[in-house]
Amino acid sequence: MVIPIPGRSLDASQPVRTAHDRMAGSDRQNSMVDFTLVLPTYNECENLPPLLQHIDHVLEGFRFEVIVVDDDSPDQTWLVATEFREQYSWLRVIRRRGMRGLSSAVVCGFRHGRGRILGVMDADLQHEAELLPALLREAAQAEFAIATRRGAGGSDGEWSQVRRWGSAVAAALARYLVKVPFSDPMSGFFALRREVFDSIDDFDLRPRGYKILVYLYARAAQLFGKQAIRLRELGYHFANRERGKSKLTAKVMLDYLLMLLELRLKVPFRVARPRWSHAIF
Repeated sequence: MVIPIPGRSLDASQPVRTAHDRMAGSDRQNSMVDFTLVLPTYNECENLPPLLQHIDHVLEGFRFEVIVVDDDSPDQTWLVATEFREQYSWLRVIRRRGMRGLSSAVVCGFRHGRGRILGVMDADLQHEAELLPALLREAAQAEFAIATRRGAGGSDGEWSQVRRWGSAVAAALARYLVKVPFSDPMSGFFALRREVFDSIDDFDLRPRGYKILVYLYARAAQLFGKQAIRLRELGYHFANRERGKSKLTAKVMLDYLLMLLELRLKVPFRVARPRWSHAIF
């Protein structure tokens, strides 16, 4: 299935080229697909096989690719992923060494992606893969399409009251400090248009921590103005993690606060620039 991409509302004076194209100096337009889905992973070897099977089912008929970006997991998630490449022709795997962090992993995957629409979801089975076709359709009509727990049909699942309160505070901080207009700034399940990412990717992106959506939106809004950024939201139910451990730590929460302050003050603190990985399978 081909996803129709309507006329761009942003600057269309130049042809769409991926970050990899610009760096390598090669035109890969003929090899582009409709959708690149990035799965950032760390110790998700048990969750990855059923997730890949589910994605294969829900995206049947679409032209897509999935890029697993693994931060050299001790449980060898990257190796498990490579073993599925013969079964799934759409699967690509990147093993990053010496770097950690979901946000920089997403940037890495987007740069290597060939999709006209770029998306990301967690690999822990807490995001509903069934929502992917609808998310793609919404992204064809907007710059950002976001799966939200706060929209119609959305929920936090069986979260404790303490975690619900923490998420509400984090979302309120994003709205106050960065003025984001969407209902769920903490969402890690979203898609955006290729040309949006290429426009803001100046090879000096320095995302911090695990909440990449706020960072990418803020950079796009600074470049184009908020009035030019069309948003679509879809409600989803946040499932419970059944295998593996949560990545939420005190450092993750601190990184999130520092990212918001960086975006508010427009003065970056010291954080490593995401590097290109050479371990690509």
